Amino acid sequence: MSIIVASAITAELSEVSAFIFADTAIAERETQIQEFLDSITSGKVDQNQILIARESGTLIGVGILVFTDTATAFIWPPFTKRDDCAEALLQEMVKRIEHSEVSIGQALLDPGLMKQRRLLSQNGFPHLTNLIFMRHPLTAINQSASLDEAPLEWIKFDERQNRQRFLALLELTHKSSHDCPELNQIRTAEESLESHRSSGDSKEKFWYLFHKEQTDLGVLLLSEHQEDNVWEVVYMGVAPEQRGKGYGSEFIQHGLLEAQSHSQAAVILAVDHKNSYAIKIYEDMGFQRQNTLSVHAHLRSHFPIQEPNIN
Repeated sequence: MSIIVASAITAELSEVSAFIFADTAIAERETQIQEFLDSITSGKVDQNQILIARESGTLIGVGILVFTDTATAFIWPPFTKRDDCAEALLQEMVKRIEHSEVSIGQALLDPGLMKQRRLLSQNGFPHLTNLIFMRHPLTAINQSASLDEAPLEWIKFDERQNRQRFLALLELTHKSSHDCPELNQIRTAEESLESHRSSGDSKEKFWYLFHKEQTDLGVLLLSEHQEDNVWEVVYMGVAPEQRGKGYGSEFIQHGLLEAQSHSQAAVILAVDHKNSYAIKIYEDMGFQRQNTLSVHAHLRSHFPIQEPNIN
């Protein structure tokens, strides 16, 4: 019998949620099902896509594909006990990502889940990198020494006044970056900025551009997660010609002090495990490693064509 994969309709969501949480303890099952239903019915149309796999009418697998912003989609490893079903669901996810406008569809997994990772790699989601997740408790902030008597100046992002300045500097900081450099080849600075905006609850409220003596040095993009009372470093970048001068530490120190002044419990971040330079900055500033997750990703086939500006 062939496996048929399709989008779940509203009438099927109860069956889908029961399938996903079938092995959950009875005492927790109803709560988790309700939380799941609440989460997938919120958001914009087609943002949360639930895929179901049936064989002879019987539900044998579920896939979840979430378009978090215009550039990014997240997937969960398929909920199924059959490899052929998982393959069918993953291949359908690849098709939908390719037909969308996003530049990356990704999954985050424990590095030890080798079977799930192998299925992802064989069906359009190869291993991209590992991310180290870190946390700063804000109980003590290491003060970095100033490079000279003139402190860095900074401005906040303003959609009308400095958007293009932020975009230009963001694109510049991507050059020769060791933090997931593969992404810089498949998405524009505009898409990257929009992806960062979708993280957390504060959008661009805590985005900073640093400069000194009329020279732009780099950016620090922070996001607030209100439910957890933490801020996240969603991006920190230094212009190539300004690297190695200690500016990264100063940017991070500014972020930590700002978070502390807003009574946050901690600052969190994720960094590419290959980016030893940034990891050293974070550890020297007092960040502590929490865990590591493997990133498996499907990158779009072609870089978007830039339309000429004829205005």
